[in-house]
This record gives sequence, structure tokens and C-alpha cells, in this order.
Amino acid sequence: MKYLNFEARSKRRFYLLDTFAAIPEDQFLDEEIRRGSRESYADYAVDCYEQAVENFRDFPNAIIIRGAVPDTLEQVEAERVCFLHIDMNIVVPEILAARFFWDKLVPGAFMLLDDYGWLGHALQKDAFDEFASERGVEILTLPTGQGLIMKPSTGRAI
Repeated sequence: MKYLNFEARSKRRFYLLDTFAAIPEDQFLDEEIRRGSRESYADYAVDCYEQAVENFRDFPNAIIIRGAVPDTLEQVEAERVCFLHIDMNIVVPEILAARFFWDKLVPGAFMLLDDYGWLGHALQKDAFDEFASERGVEILTLPTGQGLIMKPSTGRAI
């Protein structure tokens, strides 16, 4: 945001949605619990909301929304989205966020899926593969383990 001089782009908004604490227990799928995801993310229980507010204090057009997805999605007032980064570590909120934002993504917008290519996140990969197939797009697996979807303007896209 500093590189882009984002604070000077008064008509642009940056939304950050997070619990800023633990992943809600009721969002884990049984299979994620069996695979140990709940234990893997137990250290996320530290409340970091105030730190996030401090990190973004120089950006008045950064909107920080505290709470669980999908409950907080309707607080995003943007009608058009040019970039979406999804990183909630479990299937349910990630897919619900992708579905919520898909129609808001402008042609050529990118959706970055943080855990897409990692072995421990096969459930997310499967869910996003189905999501992409339903929309006639493909997901590019990046060397970082992330997945990248481009919203097409016409025809197919990566």
C-alpha cells in the first residue's frame, strides 16, 4: 500500500476481513478436524486486532472488518473488486468468500488462493477446482503453492 501511495487514492478501498483471533470451531469440516487442521491453527488464537489497526493507521481508505466470514461479507460495500486474496486456511469460509465476490470481480481481476497447492490443504484444492470448473476457468498453481484465477472478460482464462 505504501508503494502504491494508496492513501492518496481516495476512491479506492482496501478491505481486510478476519477474526483477528482463532478460526471459529464451527467452521471446521469433520475431515479437516481428522486431518489435524484444528490443532495446526491453534496458535492463531492470539488476538491481533489492535496490531492490525495500528499497521493500517496511515491508510484511511483501509477498512478493517472484524469477525468470521461469511458473517462479515455483507459489510463490504464494494461493488467492483480488482484483486481478492483468500487465506482463511479452511474450506467453508474460503469457498463462501469466493462465491460472494465472484460476480463483483471485474474482468481481468485476480483471485489469489493462498493454500491451494499444498498437500495439507487438499480439501481446499478440491473445492476450488470444483468452483473453477463451474465457472469455466482454470486455476494456475504457482511455485509458492498458491493458486491464481483470473476473471475472464470473454472466453477462458487462467
